[in-house]
Amino acid sequence: MRANIIKEMLKTPEKYFIHQFNQSIVFASQRTKEYIGFKDPESNLKINNSMLINIFLMTYIDRSIQCKLTESISCTKMTEEQAILLGIDWVWAVQDASSKNPKVQIAVQVIHMENKENQLMEKRFQLTESMKLARQESINKTHPEKISDFCSSIGKDCYGLFLFFGRKDDLKSIWGILSNDFHTHLGYGQAVDDAFLLDCIEKAKTFVTPGRMLELILQNEGMPESSQPICVKFTQ
Repeated sequence: MRANIIKEMLKTPEKYFIHQFNQSIVFASQRTKEYIGFKDPESNLKINNSMLINIFLMTYIDRSIQCKLTESISCTKMTEEQAILLGIDWVWAVQDASSKNPKVQIAVQVIHMENKENQLMEKRFQLTESMKLARQESINKTHPEKISDFCSSIGKDCYGLFLFFGRKDDLKSIWGILSNDFHTHLGYGQAVDDAFLLDCIEKAKTFVTPGRMLELILQNEGMPESSQPICVKFTQ
């Protein structure tokens, strides 16, 4: 009886930070949603992928600091060179309470469907020398392949999350595809690209919340037996 009480007491902090993580992400997603598809009547201001990422992260980080979530879950934004080399925009890491080392990591790559072609054109004219070197190092790999390589090099406790800012039929929504097994699809010759990821969303029968996503990861449930990615809905 006493052991069960202690077990439940230990679960409480985890339930708390899962709830706060969910609330922080939902808040950041709703704020970002306001700017997806923004059109300036005078065409002087254009919202690109980097701006949306910064809006999302600034909102999330501000909220997570307010609820003291940073003690349990860290959020590390990649440099532009790291983003090109690794195919990752930022990493969430759940810290082990005793060692303070990451016990679970989520590597995130943002895909903004509406401005994808414009982003590619912009980057051609904005690359620094270090960014050119990073691109040269990974020129033969797609972004999904890069993030899959990164996660597989860390191990099963590292998950890849592809975050879609908008879809063709719903430009204002934010969806996610999460798995720690994308490299298996690549090993079978299955292309892990935008078409594959969007097909997962289209065929998904259920969507989980960001909080439930984290809960499944910490419980190690729902994957990897089926090797099916988890589909996550970030906006209401």
